[in-house]
Amino acid sequence: MEALNEVKLVTLEKGHVFYQFQAEEAYLNNLMLFIRSGLENNQHMLIIESMRNINKVKNRINRIFSVEQRSSIYLVDNFDYYFLNGDFNTQNILNHFKKDIATIKILNTSIRTWANVEWTSTEPDAEVLKKFESIADDYVLQEGLLSVCAYSKNVLSDALINTLEQVHMYVMTDDSIGFSKVYLK
Repeated sequence: MEALNEVKLVTLEKGHVFYQFQAEEAYLNNLMLFIRSGLENNQHMLIIESMRNINKVKNRINRIFSVEQRSSIYLVDNFDYYFLNGDFNTQNILNHFKKDIATIKILNTSIRTWANVEWTSTEPDAEVLKKFESIADDYVLQEGLLSVCAYSKNVLSDALINTLEQVHMYVMTDDSIGFSKVYLK
């Protein structure tokens, strides 16, 4: 993975990353790289993945990582986060996230998260998304987490991309990562 501005996913320890992915294979490889570097840093990981990908991710994790390593990886279906109480209910998502983080913190205070973010509508309300990601950014910074928010580039308008870049310190694609040029904090 080529890096911009001397930033590399494997060396990041904390921060909020907006990942706009295009290629499924690159996405899965980047997720495995994220997990591997977390394990090397003795971290636990919360991976929030789509129903569409969860079996592929689980199979790769089982193939690549030992049973002991897998005990540090918490793989959950993103349905409970993004769809259970209506399409993209900000409070429900944040409550679920905080609850899962609190559970993992009992085992290890050093945590990183990866979320495949989805919604059912054609396009989410940009202000709702901005509010959600802004609150998430505050929480990630407060807790000292490394948190990747992965969005399929295929469903993002230019306006949504701009909105997401404003509330994430880092911007990532399938083959690069760097500081957001429009981050508002």
